[in-house]
Amino acid sequence: MTTNKAISMGNEKTPETNNVLTREKAEEYRRQVRDNSCLLNIMLDSMGRECPDSLYSMLSSQKVLKVLEDDELLLSARVLFDNNLSIGDASKQIYIHRNTMVYRIEKIQRLIGLDIRNFDDAMTLRALIILYDNIKRY
Repeated sequence: MTTNKAISMGNEKTPETNNVLTREKAEEYRRQVRDNSCLLNIMLDSMGRECPDSLYSMLSSQKVLKVLEDDELLLSARVLFDNNLSIGDASKQIYIHRNTMVYRIEKIQRLIGLDIRNFDDAMTLRALIILYDNIKRY
């Protein structure tokens, strides 16, 4: 299924249910969004022309999904953001050794090229996580 078709299904409303998606249509849309290639296309489409080239290449190569779908890496990134990029505080919060947190941060850097100890890279990943969460919710 193409991205445009999945999006049009999401925007479809039915008159018999007061302009609300039917359960069947919503489930079909969810199934399509769970398809990773469709998800990445929706993310790229939603960012439009304002998407920087580096971010576009990262999303189009599907490397970012390796981070977004890895529960440990995603949890580590979220906790790090919640603790203002403090590695020590973040590692204490999830009961792991500081070196384990550093290893996970370096693994994220190897996978997608973002060093989330750097504020700009951290905000880029934070934006991707928020976008990913919002798309996956539907």
